Amino acid sequence: MKLAPATILVSLLGGDRVAPAAAAESNTCACKAKNLKFNIKCESNDTAMLDALAYLKSNGCAADCSSPECTLHYLVVQSHHDYCPEEKIPTEIEDGFHDYDEQCAPQGCDISRSFIAGAPDCPAPKCDESTGTAAYTTLVEKNCQEDCSLSGCRDNFFVLRIEHDVCDHDTLSRAAEEGLHDMERSCAGTDYACNSASGAAKQLECAQEEEEDDHAGHDHGDEDHSSEDVESSKESGAANAVMAGVAAALVGATAIMI
Repeated sequence: MKLAPATILVSLLGGDRVAPAAAAESNTCACKAKNLKFNIKCESNDTAMLDALAYLKSNGCAADCSSPECTLHYLVVQSHHDYCPEEKIPTEIEDGFHDYDEQCAPQGCDISRSFIAGAPDCPAPKCDESTGTAAYTTLVEKNCQEDCSLSGCRDNFFVLRIEHDVCDHDTLSRAAEEGLHDMERSCAGTDYACNSASGAAKQLECAQEEEEDDHAGHDHGDEDHSSEDVESSKESGAANAVMAGVAAALVGATAIMI
């Protein structure tokens, strides 16, 4: 059986050697904001949010969101929509954001509603096709958009809230997605706020950055690398060079045989 030259070379140099995979970029909104140089800021930031939404509208991002510019401006809108309290988000963002769910969601980032001190825990999300939408239907039937103090309104609002905040954006019906923001006007204040399990994390800090800082500050112990280690490295390099030379000779011999 004749081996192809490339096969000989791989065999000689160690075919089981695999290059280490590059570290995956974190998909948190904090890391996206750091890498793309925008700020996630809920206070007095209406202009930045609305400018980003205006770009999405005027550049056809609802039809094709694949460009870096559409991705950037979608991330600005999405991160604020998903993180900031309802009263800090312009109405145009609340309603217009959902026009870009289908095309832009794959470019989105991970973030939860900001933590509210003293608020109870939200119910565990189910993220199915019925739970959140059914909660919204109940809210409408009970007329909770007019008076959220009515029996059952608070509990169903919590269900709708967590399904909206934690689950994929296509989990809820379009009516429930947009209807949540109508309910927020009636179910406003800390009495109608709850916290998701991930909301308490330091969501505006990029964990990727912390890992890089830890690595930079790691003591590599250069003074502990003995001359024996250096010699071993040299020997390994020399061995590889020899093997490469042998491989080249075999490749030439194979060419002559062919």
